[in-house]
Amino acid sequence: MAQFAAWLQSSAVGVWTRESPSIWAYPTVLTLHTVGLGILVGANAVVDFRLLGFAPRLPLPALAPLYRFMWAGLAINAITGAMLFASDATAKAAQPVFYVKLTLIALALVVTAVIRKRVEREGAAHADRARRESTTGRAAVVSLLLWTAAIAAGRLMAYL
Repeated sequence: MAQFAAWLQSSAVGVWTRESPSIWAYPTVLTLHTVGLGILVGANAVVDFRLLGFAPRLPLPALAPLYRFMWAGLAINAITGAMLFASDATAKAAQPVFYVKLTLIALALVVTAVIRKRVEREGAAHADRARRESTTGRAAVVSLLLWTAAIAAGRLMAYL
């Protein structure tokens, strides 16, 4: 892994992101990474809070287009995250919190997919009943906690 990290850090993308004086390099990549995370987690939070009982008159099927925004946010995050990783790959690859962050993101995406499948398969009426029975509600809480923990891990990485 160390050899791959060293190669990645010395690649054109890694050097450009890290060393370019252009505003389009590190500052823009970091800004886009933050915006992508905001889109992904924000859209996810809207669905999760609705499942937890906020805005009960808002029909769950009306929130289905938010999943497209989640995918767009994830794509932005994956691309910019890879660029940010490449800019300091040897240090980031040695941080256990980096792997914790990736694991939390993967788990949050799995929970989000489970929630979506359940709501689509069983319908909005069942989701409201399941929320009251706490099955879907627990999944929404887990989703919110995983995204919060992933963000916290990312912030911790910025200080290490």
